Amino acid sequence: MLKIDLALPHSYEIEELPELPGTGTFDVPLLYFPRPKGRPEHDGLWLKIRTATGRSWIGVFAFGYQSPPAFSRVVSSLDPNRVCVISRGGAYLVKTDEPESWEQVPIVPVLDIRLIPEHQLLVLADFTRLVAYSSGGLAWRSPQVCWDELKILSVTHNTIEGVGYDPTNLGESRFVVDIRTGRSLLPSPVSADGRPLW
Repeated sequence: MLKIDLALPHSYEIEELPELPGTGTFDVPLLYFPRPKGRPEHDGLWLKIRTATGRSWIGVFAFGYQSPPAFSRVVSSLDPNRVCVISRGGAYLVKTDEPESWEQVPIVPVLDIRLIPEHQLLVLADFTRLVAYSSGGLAWRSPQVCWDELKILSVTHNTIEGVGYDPTNLGESRFVVDIRTGRSLLPSPVSADGRPLW
């Protein structure tokens, strides 16, 4: 079942469409995110959005990743008119009252999402990197911070900290990023000749 988390103030209603109408047509606009290339439609998460003005539309959000651990979730964002939709790891931020104003989160698959209210940030992570959004849009992108299997363990006043898989020692390595800039606060691992690996 799709998790819909609208804990932040928001100006819209949203629901998953469990089935298509028998007629095959809708009485509201049908929009695809992103717009399909080479065919009229694509597989994705079907959602019906109703704005504060009463206008409704249906969005089909393309799946980003077909395998676990990708998940689907709907989360209210720091902008009360914008929703964050995660569709099997593909993430989209859409202005509900102007659905043509949207962006795709630049990491796939999104495997973790954290709201950090004290910094007014929505942070998303894939296997190796983090991105953060403020109410004004993309705030920062971290560099690669691990080899694989990124896990956020804690958020402090100044940092986001976690671990990831490290094949060089068959275990885990730590990462720490600055919560304001996304800059890595730990050095990158180095190759045998001393060059940073990322």
